[in-house]
Amino acid sequence: MPRGLSLSQFDAVLFDVDGTLVDSLEMIVRGLGDAFERYAQVRPSDEEILRHIGRPLTAQLGFFTKEEPTPQEIGEMTSFAIRRFEEYEEHERLFPAAVETLRLCHRQGLGTALVTSKTTPELEGFMRRFEAADSVKITVCASDVISPKPHPESALRACELLGVPPSRAVMIGDSIYDIRCAKDAGVASVGVAYGAGLRDDLRKEQPDLLLDKPEELLAWAQSAFLETTCRERS
Repeated sequence: MPRGLSLSQFDAVLFDVDGTLVDSLEMIVRGLGDAFERYAQVRPSDEEILRHIGRPLTAQLGFFTKEEPTPQEIGEMTSFAIRRFEEYEEHERLFPAAVETLRLCHRQGLGTALVTSKTTPELEGFMRRFEAADSVKITVCASDVISPKPHPESALRACELLGVPPSRAVMIGDSIYDIRCAKDAGVASVGVAYGAGLRDDLRKEQPDLLLDKPEELLAWAQSAFLETTCRERS
């Protein structure tokens, strides 16, 4: 287990969703592929689609069109993509150890937030089916801010809602956009290399901690609370 950064240093934990708490990559790739095929008359490779995951859906949808879509066209594309995501929901899988990390943080009294590039309709659908929704104190999605990830506004908004200074929060995510968002907000960053982001790309962003498996994330969190308990006993 990597040493250095400890969860005991923080009062709040900001979790990304897709690729961090849930393996939704197949659902997203299929849904976006359908949207691109319909509106851009091209179906990008899975690798091309994955490269942009972590940015808001409205931003992703403009990457493969020949001309910049109008706001009305983006709205139509977004609605269609969300409907396609719903068709592929059976491909979404939880990362059990990552979800248990969220639950553990909540049980231990830390402020817990979901900070996601999902839009409000996407997030609402996810929260209805997310079995650990009761462990989430607040959410910040792309619809809640002017500038979504990688801009720091989402992380700063989450800290504000949780009532903690950025220096007392840590953000966990699988994309370079999560790391950049955290760093620019003055929030500590934990990169997880089991989602959409490539390990080398995450490493180049220099997160405060880089973990390869959901089980490592859970062990990291558990070790912090064990340290706290030992200090209290002493």
